[in-house]
Amino acid sequence: MPFIATNLSVLSTTNGFTLWHYRTTDTRGQVQAADYFAPASTQMRAGDIIMAQTADATIMLPFRSSDPAMAGITLDAAGAPPELRRSGNLPFRITLAANPQRRAIILDPMPEAIEPGASIPVGASIIGSITNLTFQLLNAAGTLVATQNTAVSAARATVLFPAQAPGGGYRIIARNSADTAHSITSPPFAIGAPPRLLTEEGRVLLLETGGQLLLF
Repeated sequence: MPFIATNLSVLSTTNGFTLWHYRTTDTRGQVQAADYFAPASTQMRAGDIIMAQTADATIMLPFRSSDPAMAGITLDAAGAPPELRRSGNLPFRITLAANPQRRAIILDPMPEAIEPGASIPVGASIIGSITNLTFQLLNAAGTLVATQNTAVSAARATVLFPAQAPGGGYRIIARNSADTAHSITSPPFAIGAPPRLLTEEGRVLLLETGGQLLLF
């Protein structure tokens, strides 16, 4: 059914604003269709509100120039609760404050060769606020062999690892006990008899045991 002018009346008017009332047997969808209220556009001003009682709902429609805005408010409808539609932006800000700290672990150079049966000396110099170090000994396969914890004193930390089987590829890891992600790993080192020089006597090379070495 089209718009019926006699069903439109004024509920209130003030300061150039009018609240209108409209009753119809049309459905909410028909009332919200484009140009439904076009015949009354000469009576209304932009910003007016139409409260419409339709066959299936009670709605409020804000009026815009020649037609009401279709995204109105449903006050009552069969089988549906009242509906309000609003949107907004919520500002969000995070401020982080940080104090940089200078920290470093400097491992002492490992001996070129460690004789079998000898303990393995390990030391490190410390820069910054590190109070404890964890030293770990790894073999060539990367397997953890031994662990020692020690306190830092006068910016130094030292430990002795027990003797290990002869072989190469051993490594030492030094970790800050309070921050295990802060660590340093030594270059690989070997455990074995160190190289020795042959001696010469009367143009003859002598072995360590005193025997002569013959070259062919």
